[in-house]
Amino acid sequence: MSTDGSADSSDVASRLDELQRESQARQAELRALAADLPQATSRRAVLASMWRSIVDAPDKPTVLRRVTLKLLRAPADLVRSLRS
Repeated sequence: MSTDGSADSSDVASRLDELQRESQARQAELRALAADLPQATSRRAVLASMWRSIVDAPDKPTVLRRVTLKLLRAPADLVRSLRS
């Protein structure tokens, strides 16, 4: 550390400016990623996608079992989310 306070404060100020620029760059990247994400999906679209997965799946029994278990868990998950 130097005894000259102005040199230290200019180093700190330049480092803060650099961090601010990096932060703004990351924010711009995140905004671009968020813009590329799809909008909220309707339940109907999700169910249609699940149905297509079942129809196109090479291992239909396993996929059907997973879908059934997920649908059976839905009421319990709903109750749990309403309680919290």
